Amino acid sequence: MKKLASMGETLLPFLVVAALWESLARSGLFTPLLVPPLAAIAAEFWSLLKSGVLLHHLAASAARLAAGFAIGTIIGLAIGVAMGLSGRVERFFLPIVNICLPIPSIALGPLFALWFGLGNLAVIMLVIFVSCQQVIFNTWTGVKTADERLIRVGQSMAAPRSITILHIVLPAALPMILTGARLALARGWIGTVAGELVAATEWGLGWMIFNALQFLKTETMLVGVVTIGLVGYLIERVVFQPLERRTVVRWGMVQNR
Repeated sequence: MKKLASMGETLLPFLVVAALWESLARSGLFTPLLVPPLAAIAAEFWSLLKSGVLLHHLAASAARLAAGFAIGTIIGLAIGVAMGLSGRVERFFLPIVNICLPIPSIALGPLFALWFGLGNLAVIMLVIFVSCQQVIFNTWTGVKTADERLIRVGQSMAAPRSITILHIVLPAALPMILTGARLALARGWIGTVAGELVAATEWGLGWMIFNALQFLKTETMLVGVVTIGLVGYLIERVVFQPLERRTVVRWGMVQNR
């Protein structure tokens, strides 16, 4: 019974949005070309899924996102920890991060295409750049707000610096690091789509959406948008939430609601 109630709570927002969309599509205020009914979107989704085209686009985008996000997270963690532990490193990187963080990835897409050429490399480099900015900022914030007493305990026990960072600083900063990873993943998805729009890749959800625009295929565009959202939602439920429960929730650092 509890599982059914939890499932109902999860599905309710989606059902409300679907009902509102269907009401808008059938209201006559917009042409079906612009606001197609759910049946048309579902039919297009099934057609693209059955033909394998959607999975091919999804696999191409996911590979670029995974590569860029992984590299960007590693770079962001290293720089963020260094900024949190060293005032000199912080003074060097913080102005750069503050300037780069607000720049939207769609504005950077043409530059990265110019620098790295058309294709996968430009998209991956763009994802690395936009992902690592968010990880740097949140990791730095987490390290700066770590309990000084815990660090002093490690120092008083003559623990090596590497042990202090791995076993004291990083666990204390983990809630902020996970938040940064979530935001970095969202920005990485945006960067992936923006890069595919500009870098003229042959496969990818961004390319699929842009190509559908050329032929006014709104259903295909919506299928691409919904797929991006669903993948992000699944990553949140399958990766981030279990990781959070097994770490910061178990340690009592965050309440499980």
